[in-house]
Amino acid sequence: MQEEECNVSLSLAVGGVGDLPFIKNLDQTSFKEEKEEKRDGGGAGSTRKKLRLSGEQLALLEDSFRAHSTLSPDQKQELAQRLHLQPRQVEVWFQNRRARTKLKQTEVDCGFLRRCCERLANENRRLKRELMEMRSAVKPGPQLSVEHLKAARLRMCSSCEKMTSDENESSLLSTINS
Repeated sequence: MQEEECNVSLSLAVGGVGDLPFIKNLDQTSFKEEKEEKRDGGGAGSTRKKLRLSGEQLALLEDSFRAHSTLSPDQKQELAQRLHLQPRQVEVWFQNRRARTKLKQTEVDCGFLRRCCERLANENRRLKRELMEMRSAVKPGPQLSVEHLKAARLRMCSSCEKMTSDENESSLLSTINS
């Protein structure tokens, strides 16, 4: 038998990220790489200056994100003033953070579905193997099939509880009715 390959791809859109248990358990260390990139700077060929946020700014942004993953214009303006940033910089940070959150949740969901698919594929192989074993153990011979045909033609007479065949049924019923 040919085995099917388990190929799972997943595309999700997450609505209220605050309701997800994965998001509630996020801590700031999970984004250490992104923070280090911000501290290290762009690269040799980078023309734009990369925004470097202080630890206090990051902490305030993370706390605000946990409270609300999207900001109203007033909230964005207030947060930008508190952080001494442009409102657009706060907006972009929130967009990037939502994208990272969505990507991480998608990876978690994809891993779960991949494991589920592997379990189902293993069970499918096991069931196919059992079916083949059962079929090979019970090979109907010519004698067995003839007996099944005879048994299929027999019926139980309800009044006398005797076995009768289709040919004898009409004579038996006429005897019982008289």
